[in-house]
Amino acid sequence: MSQFIDLHIQSGDVVLDAGLNPTYLTDRAAIAQDIVHAILDTGLAHLLVSDRGTGVTADTQIKIKLLVEDDVRIMPGTVRVEQVSLGQWWVYADTIHFGAISSAITTNSGAENA
Repeated sequence: MSQFIDLHIQSGDVVLDAGLNPTYLTDRAAIAQDIVHAILDTGLAHLLVSDRGTGVTADTQIKIKLLVEDDVRIMPGTVRVEQVSLGQWWVYADTIHFGAISSAITTNSGAENA
């Protein structure tokens, strides 16, 4: 049985199955989705994109790391924030019980979990 269950949200909408019922994420994927939503809700994702190449970017990365590490399901000291292309950032972390997670953070399309 899953310890964490959450509605699957993609691009701001609930994902539906073929029968038009909401789909759910469990455990590792639910944690990754929660982290992305927390980052988007604080506005930190927009700061990363809007302040490219400035000292504000480094400060924003630290704020994101601290925000993610505040989640009790994340192993402290394992959070990394990396830019993979212009306007796209990935957050990597290890959960305490479910292993590694990674999530893309883009301000135009939401998030992608892996």
